[in-house]
Amino acid sequence: MQELQDFVYELQRYADQTHNLKDTFEKLSETEKELVMTVAPPSLKAPNEYFQPVYEWLEAIHRLRE
Repeated sequence: MQELQDFVYELQRYADQTHNLKDTFEKLSETEKELVMTVAPPSLKAPNEYFQPVYEWLEAIHRLRE
């Protein structure tokens, strides 16, 4: 059970970081966003696309644990 608690803790930290990254990305100009995404690996989505699925995953885990 400790491993699950550790995982949930790290997922919460990851969710917080995706939120911070999304907020920072949204403050970039359109030109800066394009530049950043041009050099990103092809399989990587923009930070604002990661935010919602990660939080949905975290919420689903919390519901399972209730």
